[in-house]
Amino acid sequence: MRHSSEYPVNRVLKYFIAVVSLVEFILFTGCATQEKTTITPAALITPSEEMIITKTEETVTVAKEEKGITEESLKCITCHEERGVTHGWVADWQGSTHARKGVGCEACHVSSIAELAEKEATELEYLGTYGSSCEDDRVHRYVTASKCGKCHRKEYQEFMKSRHSIGWQRMQECGELMGMPKDTRSEKCEQCHNIQFKCDSCHTRHTFAALEAKMPEACRTCHMGQDHPHYEMYISSRHGTVYTASQSGILKESQSVRSLRSPVCVTCHMPEGTHDMSFGLTRGPVGTRLSYIDRNGAAIDDDELAKKREDMLSVCATCHSLRFAKSAFMRADGIYKTSEVVIKEAKDIVFGLEMEKLLNPSLGETVKIPLPRHALIQGDLHSYAGKTRIERLFIKLTHSAAVASKGAYHENPGYTYLHGWANLQEDLSDMREEVKKLREEAELRRKMKIRLR
Repeated sequence: MRHSSEYPVNRVLKYFIAVVSLVEFILFTGCATQEKTTITPAALITPSEEMIITKTEETVTVAKEEKGITEESLKCITCHEERGVTHGWVADWQGSTHARKGVGCEACHVSSIAELAEKEATELEYLGTYGSSCEDDRVHRYVTASKCGKCHRKEYQEFMKSRHSIGWQRMQECGELMGMPKDTRSEKCEQCHNIQFKCDSCHTRHTFAALEAKMPEACRTCHMGQDHPHYEMYISSRHGTVYTASQSGILKESQSVRSLRSPVCVTCHMPEGTHDMSFGLTRGPVGTRLSYIDRNGAAIDDDELAKKREDMLSVCATCHSLRFAKSAFMRADGIYKTSEVVIKEAKDIVFGLEMEKLLNPSLGETVKIPLPRHALIQGDLHSYAGKTRIERLFIKLTHSAAVASKGAYHENPGYTYLHGWANLQEDLSDMREEVKKLREEAELRRKMKIRLR
């Protein structure tokens, strides 16, 4: 007779043997299947190729077939590879949506005579800025926004309503900046203002990935610096802090801006993907002409301004309560209005010196043309060249005012106060001291003339 404790032990032992046998069977059949199957690695198949699978008893073969790439594009790629030219751009294109859809080199870089005839003189000038070393005269190194608009019609029409579409025009309207040497201007002003002609300011060539253009970093090249530090305001704000903390993991998983916990530039200024990025501009530049102007520089009436404000609030309300959003706007409006008060005092100082003929060099010597008021206050773009200290201080003051105001609208306390309002007060104090000095020197010269008579 068996001992009572042996029964459960034998039962467990039999169960264990059965499990081991099952595992061995699965592993054996898996290995046998693997030995009979050969699959070409997916990494060897480029996005522009269509996979054709042929199955036999022994193997599975994956063949490659070109999809939609024209013979002309293949000639371009071959030539570039042989000459070792822009191989990085070719590689970027090969991994792009354009390549997958069969949009090749000639679709963007070749312009017919009829297409060139439709372009304006300034656009043609930009196209020929650096020329092309290609033997084909139809090939242009640069691709203009109007060329992109042949396929992306909706985006191009929206872009043409925005302020980006007049960037080059606004630069040329500024006489002082256009007075710079061409080489200097091309490395400074034109690098941002040429956005009037080119989509790859945001959609970096040659991948042209939509997701890249949606990131705040895409805006940073132009929207940064002392006079308009929009990127710095955003990235160091609470919105930017949350974005920085959470972006990498979320974007890798979803590849979507909508999944971010925090808004980015396009969330507010290009809602629903519109390319009219003038949306959401609730105020114009502080201290210049009008509180708000449209794309063409014309005044916007109160009704239109109110509508734009409501449109902006609707974007804020997707995350915040309407009461909270309105309160934030009212606080920012307060900073804007107090900055305008300081601007007015600074203007009066400059006007007073001009009337007293204490500006040296005088207005006529600076711009060579008669103007009813000081040119520095008339324009939106300022140059520091050929200016007296009081004029340079005024330019600096307007920059500080803009930073204070826009820092408030971007919910950034550091830029609103330390980089904005504090600097604004310091600039005004420096202007007061400078005007006092100029008047004391003028009075001293007047008395010396009297003594010399």
